[in-house]
Amino acid sequence: MILTVVLTTLALTGFSLSWSSLPAGSESFGSAEVTVLLAQDDLLAVSTEDGLVVRYEITSTIDGEGFLRRSGRTTDSSFPISEVLPYSSLSAGGHVVSVTLRDLESGAVNREEIEVFIDTSSGSLWSSGGVRVDPDGLVRASGYVTLSWSVYVPDSSEVPQGAYALLDRSTDVEREGWLEGELQEAGVASYTADVLLDGLEKGRYRFTVAALQGDSVVASSSTSISLLEAWDVWGNDVDETTTLIRPIASAHEIRELERAGGLGDRNSVMADFWTRRDSNPVTRDNEYLDAYLHRLDRISREFSTTGIRGINTDRGIVFAKMGEPDIVENFPFEGTLYPYITWEYFTPSLLLSFVDHDGYGLYEMVEGWDTVDRAFNSREDWSND
Repeated sequence: MILTVVLTTLALTGFSLSWSSLPAGSESFGSAEVTVLLAQDDLLAVSTEDGLVVRYEITSTIDGEGFLRRSGRTTDSSFPISEVLPYSSLSAGGHVVSVTLRDLESGAVNREEIEVFIDTSSGSLWSSGGVRVDPDGLVRASGYVTLSWSVYVPDSSEVPQGAYALLDRSTDVEREGWLEGELQEAGVASYTADVLLDGLEKGRYRFTVAALQGDSVVASSSTSISLLEAWDVWGNDVDETTTLIRPIASAHEIRELERAGGLGDRNSVMADFWTRRDSNPVTRDNEYLDAYLHRLDRISREFSTTGIRGINTDRGIVFAKMGEPDIVENFPFEGTLYPYITWEYFTPSLLLSFVDHDGYGLYEMVEGWDTVDRAFNSREDWSND
């Protein structure tokens, strides 16, 4: 029998990449910066005299060349960690950046690729900074993001009109509009715009901004943005919200949502639902809600099978309730035994087995749901109210 043990604290779960670029002119090359954003669960923290410390190394190439290396040692209180990788002398068009993250404590390695775009201009360009998106990193496909950009305006020149476009991976324009521009001190024009993300699908997009004088582009910049699924956990669609929250909701809370009148009432019911679970209501963010949305991301990505959503599988339901297990043991198919996986949680103590009876990856839990519910209720204080 083959036994594979994965300690989740030793596994790199991935890191996010984003980029910004300045265009290539008729007589000049473009440039780009790739930002590597590391979250706390990307690295293994080791106890030292200085506290919990992580050590990592980042290496990268662009189009298979231009090797860059970054290394760091920091405490776990410094997250998220950003490392910026600069690239210069880039021709117009797409360039593939490959990034490797190595955890120097656990030895775990993860690799990601991202395509960077360098715009082109036929004329001479004014100097500008890179366009920024707030919030940056991974963003939910709901609400607004704010663009900000600075252009250095030559003496005696008027502030040019600013415009933006949001393009998908097929370069189709999903959003476009004008930037609000204002001349600051020292001849710097500052541009901003709030862009609505509602209705966009998850995936990677590209913002391009430009300063225009008549029909001429005098400055431009581009940057990437990665959108996460905008899960409907607010009651906009009763059936969808019920499906997503059922693992952590009581029967009373489900009935309350189903009996709510219009959209406003449903939103109010769900606002109360998430407020009850907010362990630190004095902060602006609801940490429980944020964590649950990330669980839904993982569930959809890792547990969905043909015709069955991840949230409707046994592993998906347990993951929604309990989060990531502390130890995962994988027992592949061998002989007459069905493939199975065990999940172990330390607090509260819980050991579960999932069996793939048909070989298609739909693992069914062996233990009864009462076992999971007792562990869930003992962990969540609000569930006992």
